[in-house]
Amino acid sequence: MEHDPTLAANSIDVPQAEIRRRIFSMVWPATVENILQMLVGIVATGMVGKIGAEAVAAVGLSTRVTQLVWCLFSAIGTGATVLIARAFGANDQRSAQRTAEQALLLALGLVGVLTIIIWSKARMWLVLLFNPEKELLESAYVFLRIAVWGMPFMAVMQVVGAIMRGAGNTKTPMQIAFFVNIINVVANYVLIYGIFGSPALGMIGAAIAMLISQSVGAVLAFYAISRPMSVIPLRLRQRVQADIKEMRRILVIGIPAAFESLFWQFASIIMMGLIVTFGTNALAAHQLGLNAESLSYMPSAGFGIAATAFVGQSLGAGRLDLARRYVKEINKWGIILTVFTGGLLLLVPTQIMSCLTDEAEVIELGAIYLRLMGSVQIPQLIAGILSGAMRGGGDTKAPMYIGGIGIWGIRIPFSFILSQRFGMGIIGVWVAMVMDLVTRFVLTTLRYRGGKWKRALASDQEIISEAC
Repeated sequence: MEHDPTLAANSIDVPQAEIRRRIFSMVWPATVENILQMLVGIVATGMVGKIGAEAVAAVGLSTRVTQLVWCLFSAIGTGATVLIARAFGANDQRSAQRTAEQALLLALGLVGVLTIIIWSKARMWLVLLFNPEKELLESAYVFLRIAVWGMPFMAVMQVVGAIMRGAGNTKTPMQIAFFVNIINVVANYVLIYGIFGSPALGMIGAAIAMLISQSVGAVLAFYAISRPMSVIPLRLRQRVQADIKEMRRILVIGIPAAFESLFWQFASIIMMGLIVTFGTNALAAHQLGLNAESLSYMPSAGFGIAATAFVGQSLGAGRLDLARRYVKEINKWGIILTVFTGGLLLLVPTQIMSCLTDEAEVIELGAIYLRLMGSVQIPQLIAGILSGAMRGGGDTKAPMYIGGIGIWGIRIPFSFILSQRFGMGIIGVWVAMVMDLVTRFVLTTLRYRGGKWKRALASDQEIISEAC
């Protein structure tokens, strides 16, 4: 897809209707992409859920291990998105292209090393992080040893998507996600249940199906970014030299986002260890509830992506006033959409859970989870949008600190206090999650209004200059 020049934030006067059009031209593909990515997880988990609660739990543990790797790529992706958005706002195509090339090179180098480390020590990581029961450990080990080979493909898709979003193109990542989902659903159905002459591989089939779809997605991403008509046409057939200075620029902006993700992932591991003590049904309800809830908060991710890109482009063009107008309009429409999606969690949680599993106890527990999460969807949305806006301005440290406070100051301690000391069990963990989300909403709103995000990138670039 060609870059739409109207997305560049360098107009002298932009009517409100035009701002709204630009927002939706970016938000709807980003939202659809996120929903598609979550749907493939829900469909796959639903298929695995028909095998049994242990299979769902095994997939959940394995996924937690691989998600630790994504934290590193969130650093690369965030840094690339912010710098490319700034370059496009300033009409500096060459700078955007240089950032994109170095982001891909950095990602591929890191993921190759990490894939080998996790594959060779898969059982050790599962025991170290979760120490599950023997049967669950063996199931998770088998799944992880296959699924880990999809990480290089996912790294390519993630970084290419970040590059394109920074340039204002969210449609191409959406189209790639669509094809990946179709392939994954079909392959899951064939390999899990043994259709069209294939043996019924169960949980192993789910891992193979995921690997197949991810590899196709990486090929499509490489093709999209290397076309002459791409928003940032990369010269992938030519040798790209490593540019340490440019990689450092990417990481200086993006590393706080990686720590934010690491906070989340390590907290999830601790909480998973706590949840495991409540039994397999509680763990399955938590895992299925997370997947179902994702359909509600995915719109906030789409609006957050738009906030990052438009704030970055606006500030790159020297238009602080335009950045503020974008954020206000994005917030308004995000709330309107979330009233509907969050309402589904509150009104029909049992029906949603019934689509994912046949086990009555898991459905009953999962419905409680969805009701609790439905009550905080709007605060979660607003926090996501304002965090995206701050990242677009280069203030990536604030979301990291706020995430750390919410997770380590609220979620983790209160999960143990409510679930164990007050005897609330798994429900106590979920109440602590609600408390965390409300806390982050309050702190994020206060930080955004403080306005430091307007000056953050200049400060980061001074740090880069000193480091170089």
